[in-house]
Amino acid sequence: MKARSFWNRIGKKRAKKPDNVALRVNKIHITKGLELEETKQVVITGHSTGGALAALTALWLLSQPSPPPFRLLCITFGSPLLGNQSFSFSVSRSRLAYKFCHVVSIHDLVPRGNADRFWPFGTYLFCSDSGGLCLENADSVCGMFRILNSTGTPNIEEHQGYGYYVSTLSYQFLISRSFRGGRISDNSYEAGAAFAVESLGFSNDQEIGVLVKECIETATKKNRAPILRTSELPKHIEWYKHNCDVSPKQFGYYDNFRQFSNTREIRVNMSRAKLAKFWDGVFEMVEKNELPFDFYLAKKWVYTSKFYQLLFEPLDIAYFYKYKYSRTSGHYMKSGNRPKRYEVIDKWWKARGEPHKEKRARTRYASTTQDTCFWAKLEEAKECLDDLTCESSDAQKQTLLWKKIYEFERYSATLVKMKEVSKDVLAKNSSYTVWVEKLREFNKLKMSNGVVDESDAMET
Repeated sequence: MKARSFWNRIGKKRAKKPDNVALRVNKIHITKGLELEETKQVVITGHSTGGALAALTALWLLSQPSPPPFRLLCITFGSPLLGNQSFSFSVSRSRLAYKFCHVVSIHDLVPRGNADRFWPFGTYLFCSDSGGLCLENADSVCGMFRILNSTGTPNIEEHQGYGYYVSTLSYQFLISRSFRGGRISDNSYEAGAAFAVESLGFSNDQEIGVLVKECIETATKKNRAPILRTSELPKHIEWYKHNCDVSPKQFGYYDNFRQFSNTREIRVNMSRAKLAKFWDGVFEMVEKNELPFDFYLAKKWVYTSKFYQLLFEPLDIAYFYKYKYSRTSGHYMKSGNRPKRYEVIDKWWKARGEPHKEKRARTRYASTTQDTCFWAKLEEAKECLDDLTCESSDAQKQTLLWKKIYEFERYSATLVKMKEVSKDVLAKNSSYTVWVEKLREFNKLKMSNGVVDESDAMET
């Protein structure tokens, strides 16, 4: 349905200032009307400002708390840009961009008139007499607009000529015409890029043709999702963790890696560095909006990243305290020492949108400790206990240290009770077991000397 007739059908009245009541009435008319018709698919179209109105209407329908019961597609012709860069990113990250197709003539000034202030979203089909070119990445669309603004020749009549493109351009016409660029490249990618340049009526030898080809190559690069080539590495780490858990030394996964530097630990460290580089690259692409629209929050990547975090963040914490930590630089959880990739994974996991469920104790201990920062919190508690044994500590500082120790003691006891930790935490010689025993001995010593335990005082 066209945007203008669409609004006429629901009885839209002209008003100086539309109020919330009118919007709610319109919403009821739209949804009820479509439900009565048992509509399975809706295509909203519009030309020029009608195209912008069509896009806004589609976004409005798609942003309702309950999704529409029909498939929705929005196609605009010569529509001006709508929002800024943040708006474009929001649409893409909501996985809605694929529902929008914007048809643009390369000689039409309206779609690119405010390209310096506004930002595109969705798929753009650039048309000419010779064919068409599709671009999905917003950066590449902006690049094409800049090229057309600097070299194109605006034609006001083109803004009214979209009926021609709809009726004459077809896939058969595009692939059946002859190639004017001489010999076709043996490389399918190069040949495809060359055909795409000619489909807009440009020569591959012209300066503008070279610029368009660069824009196409950028778009192709930016829409390729990273490949999990290093997916075999976690299996090696799982094997290492299992061996640590069953080792007669009874140090556990974290403490083995923290204390030893044998050939086995060196191999594990190489795997840790490789995967860290891979995931840093993924999140850098996310920040630069260089990934396809359907990448964000895809279950495969959310669960894979969480599995990586559960297995590897303890190793990163061990590496940090083995080689990098000093009282000047601060602990892992402070001063920006924690890698940003884990903060992003936490956000991804939180954004899954699953309803909160009341946690019950597990029937057996987890395969990996569910709080990936457990060992970093333990390292801070260890330092607090060491400082507490120092006779030079003043009363105020001792009270603060006791508070931190008590908070960690209660937190860790809850994790153990709920069996949210893996067996390596409770290994006989693990740093957690040693810390618990050291705290117990320290409390006994204080009691024998007639000193009240600060943690007991806080509980009362």
